[in-house]
Amino acid sequence: MTDVTEEISTAERLSFSLRNLPLLDGGATMELVGLAPMLWAHSKVYSTGGENALHSHDIEDHVFLILQGEGTFYFGDGSSKVVGAFQGVTVPRGTRYRFHANESAGNLVMFRVGAALVKDSSDLHPKFHIPNEALKSRKDPSGNDAPGDAGANGVAAQPTVFKPGAVFAPD
Repeated sequence: MTDVTEEISTAERLSFSLRNLPLLDGGATMELVGLAPMLWAHSKVYSTGGENALHSHDIEDHVFLILQGEGTFYFGDGSSKVVGAFQGVTVPRGTRYRFHANESAGNLVMFRVGAALVKDSSDLHPKFHIPNEALKSRKDPSGNDAPGDAGANGVAAQPTVFKPGAVFAPD
């Protein structure tokens, strides 16, 4: 038997879509959509809550772009910003922040980009699909490790419940 390996074009390998993301009745999702040596991109959907514990990333910069819904981002200096569809927030490394989905606006659907100089971007955390080196740089305001799925972080620690038949930006 001949092994036939189908080659995937660069265009197919490097493109992605945020259409048809499942909407939720509970919990949150975070799916890897793109990966490069110093950059990783995810879709994120929150039914409620958000990243509710103030934290920072020692080596990772972030961009959050809201695609649907509305979220409030809170910062370590006490300021906050309500962000709606097609608006975003840049979070440079070391910036303390948290965010919360404003439930009255429905599911919070976001495009999240993280970037950092890491030694091995292929060494991904099995749940979050973020390079482990970057994930380990997540700290609480006291400088202690702040795991993303800790109970204090809110909805990410809860079970995901899909809304039957509901998707973001259906084809």
